[in-house]
Amino acid sequence: MPIMMEAEDESYYVDDEVDDADDSAGAPIFEVPPRKIVAIEHPCVILNLDKGLATFGPDPDFQKLLMDTAEPSSVPLWFRPENPTSKPIVSHHAVTNNILLKITVPKRTGRKRKRGSNEPFTGNVDFTDGTSPISGTERISSQGRQDLPKSILRKMQDNPEDYQVEAVGNIHATHRYRGLADFQFANTNPSFLTNIAEHMLPMKVSKLRRIKFTPGVATGPGQEIIPPPHFTDRVIGFNYNYEQNPNTKVEGDEGGKQQLINIQGRKKHSYGHFINNNQYPVPEKPRREPAMRVPEGLMNQLHKLMDERSIWTRRAILNRITGDFSDSVLRIALQLIGYQFRGGPWRDAFIKYGVDPRPDPSFRIYQTLAFKLERNIVGTKKIPWEVVRKGQTKRRSRENSNSHLWNGEDYSTDGKFWQVCDITDPFVRGIIDRAPLRDTCDLKDSGWYHKGTWSKVKMVMKVKMVAIKRGRMGSDGDRPQKPGFLYNSFLEDRIRPFPDITDKPLGLTLEPFLRPMEEVDTRLYKRRPPTQKQKPGSAAADGVSTPGGDDLEPDDMVGENGTATPMENSWDVEDLEGDDDDDDDDGDDAEEEEYGYYDNGDGEEEDGGEDYGEVDVE
Repeated sequence: MPIMMEAEDESYYVDDEVDDADDSAGAPIFEVPPRKIVAIEHPCVILNLDKGLATFGPDPDFQKLLMDTAEPSSVPLWFRPENPTSKPIVSHHAVTNNILLKITVPKRTGRKRKRGSNEPFTGNVDFTDGTSPISGTERISSQGRQDLPKSILRKMQDNPEDYQVEAVGNIHATHRYRGLADFQFANTNPSFLTNIAEHMLPMKVSKLRRIKFTPGVATGPGQEIIPPPHFTDRVIGFNYNYEQNPNTKVEGDEGGKQQLINIQGRKKHSYGHFINNNQYPVPEKPRREPAMRVPEGLMNQLHKLMDERSIWTRRAILNRITGDFSDSVLRIALQLIGYQFRGGPWRDAFIKYGVDPRPDPSFRIYQTLAFKLERNIVGTKKIPWEVVRKGQTKRRSRENSNSHLWNGEDYSTDGKFWQVCDITDPFVRGIIDRAPLRDTCDLKDSGWYHKGTWSKVKMVMKVKMVAIKRGRMGSDGDRPQKPGFLYNSFLEDRIRPFPDITDKPLGLTLEPFLRPMEEVDTRLYKRRPPTQKQKPGSAAADGVSTPGGDDLEPDDMVGENGTATPMENSWDVEDLEGDDDDDDDDGDDAEEEEYGYYDNGDGEEEDGGEDYGEVDVE
């Protein structure tokens, strides 16, 4: 409810030069006196004016609001003015350009007659349709809901010639309460705070002398503590901007029950199955046949691959396919030859329909390992990551048809998944071939291998990826071994103390395995960066770290002006983390590598991947 205030000792001002044009057919013209009026919008519905004014405190200074100051004053308001310990909310000053009108309508007596007739009025003389008990006395009916707005409008309609309108003045400033009220501390029951409020807050000596405290130390439950000045620092409400998803609509099913429908149209591109790792039985065929025609040559190649081996990663399949096929055709064709697990040991691999690798330990060689690979680092290139990955895919298709193989010397970033059967590195291969097998398959993570073996394989591959990226992977034939390089013998010494047969994660971390490289990096930090091109055989030319801490390759060491420049997309260690033991859970949060599909919640899978290659895992 607005409360108006105006400056004292001001009179109406009438401009003698006002244009008195005869406009009897138009709306009436009112002169607005130059009064200085400030409005306060009370956040409550004022039924009693005295109680409403009491919320501003015992002695509010409203005159300060009329002063022209650089920092406008605010008006505190207490919702519980009778409680001296309650917290107020503070008003917000806003510049406005409103007009305050005073409208006077004839008093309604309550007597009635048929509209349009000249019959005398009949009925009770005293009448009120508001909540006020006052009737038949002089009052302002717009206050305290003594007359409802609908009733006031009806009075104006019934008396089109009798009501008067007066422009009181222009409201240049308004105080509004838009902030959130802080949590209130109720001190009606606690004896201590009640005692303080009764004897200390009035600030009278006579009351202060009568205050008494209970001696001793209180040890019972429910001890009283002095509340903090503020319970929350939030004074402005959140602007949530709730709105309906434009890609959904509500429709009724066959039984008339309302349900939310996704209208994005992704289901029309979903033909395969993307199931949880603990879901039985496995699909026997695709969900449905595609409407578009898939090239017969492509399908013949895919069926031959599935006859060769029943589980493939997407990357391995694409490396074996010959011919020029579009992404959309490949995405559909892969769904027609196999299903995918959402998580677990064979996560995101395409498995031939009807084949279940979980009961047979011979399928352990097709288990997958996932790692975070190169990403488009923020601030280096203003290129979306999708464009970067598409470029990497095109380069792969032209240059590296063995990118799905892991040889321990180099690797490709056109995908993030490797299969056990595609690991050709002798050191990692030896760990896998000598590993004991489990009696039952671990559906969550390690499959037919024990968690100890699986953790070792993932950690060794992580560390070797970092060393390869930094140009620090040494060869077993190096005599003597180069300082700052990583060797298989060092890795073997590191993993030897850890057991293979264990059902608990080993808790391996990268830092101890990277220590040979980090020790050399620390010594190099003390040197000044090279300002000229490095000669062959120098430290920079061999791909070691520079004082800036960036891992550089030989071709990336020197800029155009001959100064040392870091490689633009250098990796951090955490960019190569694998799918650790707690990554998959049920597989619900697993990402699909390429051409993956996810369950949309109503038993249907949807297309989960748009391009070749994902940025990271999890």
